Amino acid sequence: MLPLAVVALFAGLGTTVLLARAGEVRLIGFLRAEQSVVYAPHSGRVESVQAKSGEAVKPRQSLIQLTDESLNREISTKLREVTSLQAGLEQCRAKAEVEISLQRKDVDDDLLRTRLEAAKYLRESYAAKFEHVTLRNLAKESGSGRWLAATPDLLSQPERIFNSIPAEPVAIPDEMRFSAVMRQELARNLAEVNKVQSEFCEHHIAELEKLRKDLPEMIRKAAGVDVAEAKLAQVAEQLEVLNKQKLAMSVTSPGHGIVGSYSKHVADPVGVGEALVTIYDRERPFVEVDVPSREVIKLQVGQTLRLDFAGENRTGRVEFICPQAHNRNDDADSWITVRIRPAGKLWPEVAIGSAIGVRMK
Repeated sequence: MLPLAVVALFAGLGTTVLLARAGEVRLIGFLRAEQSVVYAPHSGRVESVQAKSGEAVKPRQSLIQLTDESLNREISTKLREVTSLQAGLEQCRAKAEVEISLQRKDVDDDLLRTRLEAAKYLRESYAAKFEHVTLRNLAKESGSGRWLAATPDLLSQPERIFNSIPAEPVAIPDEMRFSAVMRQELARNLAEVNKVQSEFCEHHIAELEKLRKDLPEMIRKAAGVDVAEAKLAQVAEQLEVLNKQKLAMSVTSPGHGIVGSYSKHVADPVGVGEALVTIYDRERPFVEVDVPSREVIKLQVGQTLRLDFAGENRTGRVEFICPQAHNRNDDADSWITVRIRPAGKLWPEVAIGSAIGVRMK
C-alpha cells in the first residue's frame, strides 16, 4: 500500500465572501489538511469497515478488512489437511511408543542376563587364575615339602583353596607333583577362556546399551513418525503463508490522522490498487482561501494574517500564492488561491472543511 500525500480539498471549494471594512479585506477560507490516499493491497471484497469517517486513527490501525473467497477456501482446505495430518502423526507416535516399550523390555531382559553371565565368567576367571597361581607356586616349592590338598571340585569352590594349604610340610610323591602341574595348566586355560567369555559379554552389553539408546529413534522411523512430522511441517508452513496473505487483506492507516470518506462500502468488489479512503493529517492543517486577483498584490509569502475560528482569533503565515488565477462559475472576477499555515498560538480543533475568516489589511 503506497500512501500518496497530496494537498486536496476535504469538501467543495465553497464560496469566498469578500467584505471590506475600514480598509480591511475579510475573506472566507476553509480549513484543510494534508492527506494520504489509502489503496487496496489486494483484490477482493470489503468484508467490514473498522474505522468510521471522522474518527481519529493511529499508524497501522485497521481501517478496512478485505476478503478473498478463493483465499478463504484455500485456507479451509489447508486447515482440514493439517488436522488430518496431526491425527495421523499422533497415531504413528502412539504405535511407536507401544513398540518402544515392548522392545525396550526385551533389551532390558537381555542386558540383565548378559550382565549376570559376565559376572559369572569374571568370577570363574578370577578363581581359575587364583588356582593357577597357587599350583604354580606349589610346583616351585615342591622341594620344601609343601602340598596343596586340592580336590577336583576346587574350581567351583575356590574359597576352599585357603583351607587346602597344610600347616606342616608333607611329602609330595612324583605322581602328585605331575598331577599338580597338569591342574595348573588346566586352571590357566580355564582363566583365559573365562576372560574371553567375560569380554564377549561386556561387548554384548555395550551393543545392547547402544541399541537401547537408539531404539526410540529406530522405531519412530520404522513407524513413519519422521515422515508424518515432515509432511505436517510442510503443510503448516503453507497454511502460515496463506494466513499472512489474509492478514495482509487488512487495510491499515499509514499514520496519525482523521478518516475521510470511503469510496468503497461493505460487500463492494475491490481491485488491487483502487483508492479506498483518505486519511487527513490533523498535525499539518492549513487554510485555503481564494483572494480576488486585484487584492493579491497586498500579499506576499511569509506574511502574517489574522484568522477567525468561530470567534477564536489566531494567526497564520502565507505559505503559497498560486501563480495562476482562475474563474469560478459565471463570476467575471478572477481569483488566486492562497495557502496559509499555522503561526503563533495553536489553532483550535475544528472540523476539516470548516469555514475560517481571513483578514487582510
